[in-house]
Amino acid sequence: MRNRWGTIVAAVMLFTSVAAPAYAVTKRDIQQKKQEIKSVQQKQTSLESKLEQSQQEIERLKAEQKKLDEEIKKLDLAVEETSANIRAKQQSIEETKQQIVALKKEIEEVVARIEQRNELLKERARSLQESGGVVSYLDVLLGAKSFSDFIDRMSAVATIFEADRQIIKEQEADKALKEAKEQQLNDQLVSLQKQLTELQQLKQTLNKQIAAKEKLMAQLKEEQKHEEEKQLALEEEKELLEKQEAAMKSQLQEMIRRQKEQEEARKRALASRGSSEGDGGSLPPVTDGAFMRPANGPITSTFGPRWGEFHYGIDIGKRGSSVPVVAAADGYVYRSYYSSSYGNVIFIMHYINGQVYTTVYAHLESRLVGEGQNVSKGQMIGYMGNTGRSFGAHLHFELHRGPWNASKSNAVDPMQYVPF
Repeated sequence: MRNRWGTIVAAVMLFTSVAAPAYAVTKRDIQQKKQEIKSVQQKQTSLESKLEQSQQEIERLKAEQKKLDEEIKKLDLAVEETSANIRAKQQSIEETKQQIVALKKEIEEVVARIEQRNELLKERARSLQESGGVVSYLDVLLGAKSFSDFIDRMSAVATIFEADRQIIKEQEADKALKEAKEQQLNDQLVSLQKQLTELQQLKQTLNKQIAAKEKLMAQLKEEQKHEEEKQLALEEEKELLEKQEAAMKSQLQEMIRRQKEQEEARKRALASRGSSEGDGGSLPPVTDGAFMRPANGPITSTFGPRWGEFHYGIDIGKRGSSVPVVAAADGYVYRSYYSSSYGNVIFIMHYINGQVYTTVYAHLESRLVGEGQNVSKGQMIGYMGNTGRSFGAHLHFELHRGPWNASKSNAVDPMQYVPF
């Protein structure tokens, strides 16, 4: 995007490549002006082709975005399904936990019954031991004093024997039940661990799905941003070229009467100079030659490489509360506006000895001239400031020999033309 804005700035500068003549107009001057207009029209044709290519690229991006929308929809459905699975798994885990609690309670009850029988059997063993050992059921039967007594004794022995068998049978059954319940409990614990592992995997899947969606959303947002910036840049460049053509056509008509107006403009400059002396800063003196110093102050940065990039002008430091800036030569204000990079900036077109020049005055605190206005050498056009991408109050001044182009190949060192 930085390169794109560089192109836009270059396009803006293209507008500053034409100015009113400072000398007599010749047929050669008129022909050259027509050639310049033709050159701008060719650039417009080229730009129209770029706009068409850009529109095709935009349509392609829209198709890609539609695909992304479908992918996002699929991811949303996947997230919804995974979330439902997680909720179901959490419910299953909770039920398994409740089953484990119930099993533990049942096992505790079986263990209690086993312990009670153990105590009963221990008690019977102690009774037998205290009575002198194990009494034979046969001795009991043979000790009967009558047949009726024998029948009673046999019934009692059968009852005791059956009771002992029942106790032992119940004891064995509870022990088997305890083992079965413990196995069931172990199975439930294994199932619980498996479900917890599956839940963790589901959560990881969910996180991956969410991350994939966020990545797609970020990609979609970035493509939309790029599309908007590209469209804005091309439309702005188109507008600038249209204005350049209109200005050049207007200038072609203005060249005829410009010579007569110069003297009047000079008088207006002197009047402006006199009225601005008390503004907090003095105007630089009008010097001989094609160009004069645009403002008073020290040169803080020169033309050439700077901070890893190329500095296409010079910087004049601000020394005073209100430092006036003047036109470096007679010319035509082609552009006067606020730029995101140059802040308040003015572009002036000059036509000197058959040569087109462009001067740029950037980071102004305020602008005193508007587009379409003719200015004379030394005429006040604004105040030095710190607007746009500027680090400290100063005037960024550029000089271009000929019309601007995207590569800025016409930029020249102002120090070689202006008597600083």
